[in-house]
Amino acid sequence: MPTSVEEANSIMEIMDDFLDADDARELTARLEHEVGQDTDNDSLKVSLEMLKELYKDRTGSRKKDLYKKTCLYSLVAFHSFVITVNIIAFFVLPFLYPLLVWMPLNSFILTVTFTREICPLTRLENYIRTSLDMPRIGGFLGHYGVRPVKNFLKNRPNGPKSS
Repeated sequence: MPTSVEEANSIMEIMDDFLDADDARELTARLEHEVGQDTDNDSLKVSLEMLKELYKDRTGSRKKDLYKKTCLYSLVAFHSFVITVNIIAFFVLPFLYPLLVWMPLNSFILTVTFTREICPLTRLENYIRTSLDMPRIGGFLGHYGVRPVKNFLKNRPNGPKSS
């Protein structure tokens, strides 16, 4: 049986004792996204959706959302800039510095780029996205680079057919 509104409000009161509103909203959104959408337990799914919606309803005004969207877009632009600088540095450093300088720097760039550890900027983006009730992303390059290219290639119209 799904959670009643009274039970959900009791859960919210307990969560409010330990978490501030933003952390609780992020926690409920993440639970609903990572557990609720994948579970076969309908009661759990409904309960997590209810908690997420209750915290969503408690959020602030349009002005606050506009500020958060501005922060999100600024963060995406900054993240793109950082990635672009790293790509350029990877190829330019060998020509500007001796081996003992550019090799560790390039190793660091490769390690940061290709490890499965989530980048702090991606974590911050997911926090802002969650507070705006937007879906979380898995990785910056996959979300803004790989996925759009795949969608374009999958949906592009075929070229003119020759007779």
